[in-house]
Amino acid sequence: MTDAVSRLRVPEYVYSALGYLFPRLLFLNGRYAPQVHWGDIAAALDGFPADDLDLGSAPFWNVWRERWTVQADGYVELAERSSTAAGRSRAMRSAAACYHWAEFQYFDDADLKHRLRQRIRECFMRSLDGTDLRVAQRRLPASPDRPEVPYWLLTTPAMRDARRPLPAVVLSNGMDSATEVEMMALAEAYLDRGIVAVLFEGPGQGIQLGQTPLRITMEEVVADLVEQLGAEPGIAVDRLGFVGISFGGYLALRVARALGGSFRCVINFGGGPSIGKFNGLPRRLKDNFRFAFQVDSEVDLQPRFDELALEPGPAPATEILSIHGALDDIFPVEALADLDQAWGSRHRLEVHPREAHTSLNVINAYTLEAADWVADRLADRP
Repeated sequence: MTDAVSRLRVPEYVYSALGYLFPRLLFLNGRYAPQVHWGDIAAALDGFPADDLDLGSAPFWNVWRERWTVQADGYVELAERSSTAAGRSRAMRSAAACYHWAEFQYFDDADLKHRLRQRIRECFMRSLDGTDLRVAQRRLPASPDRPEVPYWLLTTPAMRDARRPLPAVVLSNGMDSATEVEMMALAEAYLDRGIVAVLFEGPGQGIQLGQTPLRITMEEVVADLVEQLGAEPGIAVDRLGFVGISFGGYLALRVARALGGSFRCVINFGGGPSIGKFNGLPRRLKDNFRFAFQVDSEVDLQPRFDELALEPGPAPATEILSIHGALDDIFPVEALADLDQAWGSRHRLEVHPREAHTSLNVINAYTLEAADWVADRLADRP
């Protein structure tokens, strides 16, 4: 050791540039869900080039990808060296999370992004060895207008021992989230309450991101999913909830309108009935939408955004809870407030005045309260 050795840390200039991304990286504490720790962040960002801190640029996210991939590869090596199932499981969870953060805002090479998403899945599945979580893999068959739709049924030992149909919550991805990471983390709150978690990947979601255009009429996919869940002996199909985050929250509003009678309750975390003006979005978010919709880099998506806008219409036949940040620059809160007024007692809107998109600084508290709200509504009724 010498005095010349510097401490491992996130440089102040990187911390200032990244800002709101830090709570996204840490997201939620999980028992099964992959997650990074502060030391992973420090290792990935220590010495980050100071001359390229433009979060809207491709070079920034390429360097970011390289550094997080190194962290992920290191955890895979750690798993291979581990002499215990517990050690391998924990290392693989960390590897899956690091691979996700490597790719989540990287759009330059669709094949490389897809390979990284496959690595997330491989590491996550390996992380389940030795745990008590059961992931039953199912598929909706392909139809003329869509490919197969994979979905998972997640259960704990206590739920499997119940030997009776249980309530279930269907969870929907946002545009850049990973089923194995953010959705898995959100699902744990429902597993803890004895509720089966159903994670599905519609066209353009999860591992299909960038492989097929993101489907807007996802309520049609969900309708088929609900029908197939009705044949699952362990699920009480009359006690279903639906949860979506970010763009998945927008889809949750569509599900509430179209399929309200199939769900006792619907939760929208950070989505809204309309998206902000395309030209006003940050460059990297524009790339995100273009990648998800699979359109050329020069395409103006404002006409598509205009088509996506939801008119409130009649109040849905279910209860909806929307949790939103007042400073959201993707789904403006004003449109959600108009919907709240139109849907009356069917819709409950909670706005966090100091939060931006998906209110990440308070996600631990609001997901806890929301899961309790869902559990109350999915309780067995005499």
